[in-house]
Amino acid sequence: MGDERQRLAELVQSQAQGRAAWESAEMHLLEAELRRRLEVLRVEVTPEVAVALMAAAMLLCQGAPEWGGDSRDVLGQLAALGLSLFD
Repeated sequence: MGDERQRLAELVQSQAQGRAAWESAEMHLLEAELRRRLEVLRVEVTPEVAVALMAAAMLLCQGAPEWGGDSRDVLGQLAALGLSLFD
């Protein structure tokens, strides 16, 4: 993993370490659902996919108020970015 990728992974990991037990359980369920959806769409889960998701999330959260913003807007932006990359 490249230096930049490693720093991104460490940043996301440091933010995730403070989660409560119920948040960790919820994340596990979300991960399982995402993996199922990607499998249905025939998207191989690779380090590149993981980095792309982390990079997009970090980019979008920089423009939103610290976790107080409307998450629907951020999710909509993430979906729209995915659509623009799909073409």
